[in-house]
Amino acid sequence: MNKQWQEAFDQIHAEDQLKDHTMEYLSRKVYRSRRPRFSPLRGIAAAAACLAVLFLAGGSWLYFTPEAYISIDINPSLELGINRFDRVVSVEGWNEDGDDLADSLDIKYMDYTDAIETLLSDQVVEDYLSQNGLMDLTVACENTSRHDEILENVESCTSEHTNIRCHSGDMEEMHEAHNEGLSFGKYRAYLKLKELEPSFTADDVRDLSMREIQDLIEEYSDGSSWKSSEDSPSRDDSSGTGASSDTDTSCGYEEGDEDTYKSGYENASEHEPGNGYRHGHHE
Repeated sequence: MNKQWQEAFDQIHAEDQLKDHTMEYLSRKVYRSRRPRFSPLRGIAAAAACLAVLFLAGGSWLYFTPEAYISIDINPSLELGINRFDRVVSVEGWNEDGDDLADSLDIKYMDYTDAIETLLSDQVVEDYLSQNGLMDLTVACENTSRHDEILENVESCTSEHTNIRCHSGDMEEMHEAHNEGLSFGKYRAYLKLKELEPSFTADDVRDLSMREIQDLIEEYSDGSSWKSSEDSPSRDDSSGTGASSDTDTSCGYEEGDEDTYKSGYENASEHEPGNGYRHGHHE
């Protein structure tokens, strides 16, 4: 009887070993063979998806990155960032009035020529211009040919206004203006004024209109700089960026007037300062 029980128990133990070996075999031969094999098509699809993401990201970066700037100064001061597709991708005010004007305008993503026309038709801007105000538009771009193209188009947009002046500039000077907390166009006017009276600071002119700054320049240069808006102004190309100076539509400037009317910022340093500050400046 004991021998029979022992044989039975040995048989059970042998069956357990058989089960173990069977599971190990199945794991090697059957289950492992069911693992998905790498598909070349899946690899191609994954690579294509990655390229699409990179393309979209790169395209967005190109679209939203300005490559040129147009500074617009009258009393509101603001700057438009222009991408390589001629679209306005940034509108930034550089004083309180500029912030208000930028918030009121719906010109982002417009073609920059349409944006300028929209701005000129704004009631606030129209009021400034009709009240003997002066507007300066200054173009800055590292690419010379691109700069000239934008400047020419800006001149064409503003050619019917005799109290709008168009200027060419460079990116380095624009960055200097921003470091002083000024828009590009107002900074250039400030530099001319400072040549005549070194005690002026950027804070002194930050909230002045371009007409007020021009009046100061005239005062400190004995009135020999730019005359009133009834005269036809010339275009300032003193920055040397390569913009043409004989464009037909140059902000109201008539060819042949060069000897009669001078830019408000030209040759100002040849004159002695006047007798004192105006518009609330200290004596």
